[in-house]
Amino acid sequence: MTLAPFSNKTHSAMRRFVLGSFLAAAVLAGGGAAFAANGAGGTGNKPAPHQGKDQGKDARREHRPKDPARLIERFDKNGDGKLAVAELPEKAQKRLGKADTNKDGALSAEELKAHAEQRMKDRAAKHKARFARPDKNGDGFLTKDEVGEKRWERVKAVDANRDGKVSPDELRAARAARKPPAAR
Repeated sequence: MTLAPFSNKTHSAMRRFVLGSFLAAAVLAGGGAAFAANGAGGTGNKPAPHQGKDQGKDARREHRPKDPARLIERFDKNGDGKLAVAELPEKAQKRLGKADTNKDGALSAEELKAHAEQRMKDRAAKHKARFARPDKNGDGFLTKDEVGEKRWERVKAVDANRDGKVSPDELRAARAARKPPAAR
């Protein structure tokens, strides 16, 4: 009687495992090639442009140009290298028309960059003032007695170190960790 190193049952299980591993590797390699062609390699199709209100706000942010030069390139309809305020969509005209500081009817990269920086400063000041309003004693923290029982029930979840007071940093961290509206 000859003893095999493995029983038929074990041998069959090993064969299935090896075959399954080979198939998984082939699928992953094919997926990697597709990723390289479409994503990292940049030779594949470009992502679909914004299709309207059916996409969430975060999806639209994804397609926004990240720098002023790309914004100018994207909306410069007549191809003159300048972005006239009139070339922008209506909502953007209202929002970005304020960036035209020299009032020449065109937006330069410098004007757009300065406008974005100012908006960020304004937003930060607004958040700071919004936090300072309920901070009655001005210590830089919100406590139960400052915000009231009802509001504290919502705010206390942000108190990461459980010290009974909420700092602006704890609020910022909670806001950053919050899931986007589409994922809720």
